[in-house]
Amino acid sequence: MGKKILGLDLGTNSIGWALVEQDFDQKEGNILGMGSRIIPMEGYVSTSNGAASKDPMNDFALGNGISKCAARTKFRGTRHLYERNHLRRERLHRVLNILNFLPEHYAKSIDFEKHFGKFLPETETKLPWVKNDEGKYEFLFQNSFDEMITDFKTNQPQLFYIKPNGKETEIPYDWTIYYLRKKALQYKLEKEELAWLILNFNQKRGYYQLRGEEEE
Repeated sequence: MGKKILGLDLGTNSIGWALVEQDFDQKEGNILGMGSRIIPMEGYVSTSNGAASKDPMNDFALGNGISKCAARTKFRGTRHLYERNHLRRERLHRVLNILNFLPEHYAKSIDFEKHFGKFLPETETKLPWVKNDEGKYEFLFQNSFDEMITDFKTNQPQLFYIKPNGKETEIPYDWTIYYLRKKALQYKLEKEELAWLILNFNQKRGYYQLRGEEEE
């Protein structure tokens, strides 16, 4: 039988709650319910008929009103996420630069002297794309892309067919990063390819709610 757990987040102007059912033996869990209630404690608030009320506690009891802090909290949370994302990337840039894993064109667009790990002003170079002598962009990992196409034609031939205009289906270059993620499980990658993968994970990082930390 799962164990039911009630979690409360009690703030000065809000109450958040969640009820979960957790089976620790099977490492499974379900969210049975969750919600929040904002308590407007200052100023005028709108009522259900559009009028203004001076009694926020009465409106709270009736389920009306939105706290003035709600919008500020939302913007502040977005700003903090943005700042943390950039801080993670800047730190990773510094580590990869020390290891000499960054492609030359990408490393040149980053400040490692004053603002360590930050892109130079008005620049944000894409790691897999490099500008040639003619000023055109070329895909840095063309060999891996060609290898992916060969693999797809052997194992996923349904991806390729002749379109009405007489041309064969084209595979996006962006797919290469997912091919490299799979390849890295068994084979060695070039250091620049590994840097591309790590930076991608750093940007898209997530979390698992049920990790099972008690396991070795």
